[in-house]
Amino acid sequence: MNTSADNKMDSNTTTITLRGRLILRMFAQHSKSEHMGVYIVSDQGEYLIRPAAGNPFAENPLMPMAGKIISATGVIVDYVFLVTSWQEVTDND
Repeated sequence: MNTSADNKMDSNTTTITLRGRLILRMFAQHSKSEHMGVYIVSDQGEYLIRPAAGNPFAENPLMPMAGKIISATGVIVDYVFLVTSWQEVTDND
């Protein structure tokens, strides 16, 4: 049985926009799934973040943006923020 965040998305999931800083942190430490994860740290919480349409086992395209502040739109499923769009926030935004 596959219980990944992608499989839990349904029509009742609410799309939201979060603004926060991207950070790198170990995910699933001390397990076979351990890897460097990209997290968004916002006023609403901290979530593992990745593109909704992307392969969860492929390199996260948000990784090079670590340390930057972004505005991202997507859905939160469990502890994962699955984003459909994102953009870097500049000091003027």
